[in-house]
Amino acid sequence: MKRITTRPPSPGNLPSFRFTFLQNTSGGFHSDAVHANPTCTDGIKQSHLESESMIQTRCKSGKIRKDEALGYLNSMIQTRHLPSIWTFNCLLGALSKMKQYSTVVSMCKQLMGCAQFQPDVSTMTIFANCLCRLNWGDACSSVLAITLKYGLQPDAHFMASLLHGLCKNSSLAEAMAFFQEIETKGYACDESTYGTKTWEDGRFKPNQACYNPIIASLCKENRINEALTLFGDMISKTVVPDIISYTTLIHGLGNMSQWDEVLSLFEKMTDQGVKRNEITYATMINGLCKARKTSKALEILIMMWKDGRLKPDQGCNIPIINSLCKESLIDEALTLFRDMTSKSVALNTVTCNTLIHRLCSMNRWEEVLSLFEGMVDQGVKPNVVTDNTLIYALCQSGRMEKAKSYLICVLNSGISPDVYTYNVLISSLCKEERI
Repeated sequence: MKRITTRPPSPGNLPSFRFTFLQNTSGGFHSDAVHANPTCTDGIKQSHLESESMIQTRCKSGKIRKDEALGYLNSMIQTRHLPSIWTFNCLLGALSKMKQYSTVVSMCKQLMGCAQFQPDVSTMTIFANCLCRLNWGDACSSVLAITLKYGLQPDAHFMASLLHGLCKNSSLAEAMAFFQEIETKGYACDESTYGTKTWEDGRFKPNQACYNPIIASLCKENRINEALTLFGDMISKTVVPDIISYTTLIHGLGNMSQWDEVLSLFEKMTDQGVKRNEITYATMINGLCKARKTSKALEILIMMWKDGRLKPDQGCNIPIINSLCKESLIDEALTLFRDMTSKSVALNTVTCNTLIHRLCSMNRWEEVLSLFEGMVDQGVKPNVVTDNTLIYALCQSGRMEKAKSYLICVLNSGISPDVYTYNVLISSLCKEERI
């Protein structure tokens, strides 16, 4: 188990970029950063950027640079009167969005070494998230201990961050044990302080964000019965499952081929007022196609169109087309393909190749050429597989001259034919005794 220690900041450990804040009567700050490190003042007037409101504005804009954020943080640590925790959170959050996780962890440890520093739950949540991103999930207990030591009351977002870290980087057993500790012990909290629900006796009540990572980890380990038990426990404790809860279970049940349960859960979502999204539909369709339940997948796709809120994309249509082709239901696949083009759903090269190949295997040469033309009209770029299949189709339908002309076009387009391309042409020429 990793332990997190804090220590006062040492000048020798600070980056070379430094600010000296001097309070003035206007309530702003004065900075001599331009003399210490001119690179931090690109496009920024130092006389207008020292106030907390300006720092917060810079963070919210998403344009603040790493060295700039570090400069502000280092300067604030050294002031006699620390700025508000909101300003610190803005800077730490900005660095976190830049994926500077180790920097955030280092700065948090320095800040915690300052006697005047008093973090809030948001600060500790940022700290916990960055530790998890660095695969320090086993430091969760230490983060919780530090949080409680500061007299802070953990909220659902904070607890969810710790659970995500444990699920991702530690054993599921540790995550389960921690979750049970949350449920059994609880943490005294004041609901007026932050917007999270509590038990009637004032203890912390886990929400969906706390349950979801555990359910996902159980599904990933194929412990689907335990995931369903936890899901039922969640409902019994009046925690309403969200779209993530349902979609995670649908995916897990599908992987275990428990399709009756999948379909039941899929229907139950709407009864509970949970609106399905694109990921839910795509998860259902992909799973059904892999299980060779193409007709049911097609029903789900039609249901998605009728929903009206969502537009099925490649992720929903293409698995069904591929599945129909594998089952030699080429006419149904072509119908769906034409439906996609009429509704301006983007196509891809692999799906077009699948259809062309299947049509070739059925000697439907005219349809091959028609499909190819439609593919080009839709802006789908052919690859060497497309070219080989089309040249084969032209040769088999006795259009040698057109096959040769197409080969020239392929060469001019920069696509390099392979040995199969030339073998098809040579074989066809030999059959016609033209070699």
